[in-house]
Amino acid sequence: MRSITSRRAKGPPAAAQKCVRHPNGMRFFPAAIFSVLAITGNLSASGATAAGRLTIPTESPTESTATGLVKLGRTGLLYVPPSYRANEPLPLLVLLHRATGTRAEWFRTGSNGPHGLYAAHADESRFIILAAEAPGETWGSGGPKSFGTDHVAINRALAAAFARCATDRHRLAIGGFSDGASHALSLGLANGDLFSSIIAFSPGYIVRAPAGAGRCYSSHGGADPVLPIASTSRIFVASLRKNGYNIDFREFGGGHNVSPAIAEQAMTWLSGRFR
Repeated sequence: MRSITSRRAKGPPAAAQKCVRHPNGMRFFPAAIFSVLAITGNLSASGATAAGRLTIPTESPTESTATGLVKLGRTGLLYVPPSYRANEPLPLLVLLHRATGTRAEWFRTGSNGPHGLYAAHADESRFIILAAEAPGETWGSGGPKSFGTDHVAINRALAAAFARCATDRHRLAIGGFSDGASHALSLGLANGDLFSSIIAFSPGYIVRAPAGAGRCYSSHGGADPVLPIASTSRIFVASLRKNGYNIDFREFGGGHNVSPAIAEQAMTWLSGRFR
């Protein structure tokens, strides 16, 4: 499996995004923002939380599904392990790609099998993967204090996945890399009653940190030139821990990427959570 590394995003940031854009295109929110958004958990629920609310369908599947990779139109890509049975609900992992990335990047062919490391773990530990597609070039269209409308696209992907697969609603996880990690971390915390596990590979911001959430695995390269760790993860991981959040944080000697070793560690952690 190759490392996932961010590339330059296309075009200028939207006017509503009050942030600094790194030369390679990734958005960077200053530490002053983190100190407010990551530490406090008493922001108005009528703002960011309402906009970022995800909906888990309660209906039983209405369609059948094949195993392996299943396209969900423009909303996402589903990976269903070969052992899936319609009468046995399985856990679900939602993955959000990096800026200018695609849903297919989570399933790169490698030494772990035809669909890569994440799918190999889904096969072994028997869970479903939903790789959602951002409606624009990246996630977080609303800027540092808002979820924007990206949650609408994720809700569509969730609806499509639940319509096809029997899913265990008590074993749900969300994760991502870079901008995808920032959004997954923010959404996972804002929807802590839905997601019992969160995975954040090199996140750069948190929209807010409301009370109550599941456990989180987070990693960040100590030499990250895109989202410097001293201004991102070190600050809000410490802040979240101070506020009672359970975070397994791994700092590694690398840059802005997800190495096979880190991905393997995260999937092993998640597999244990799904048992």
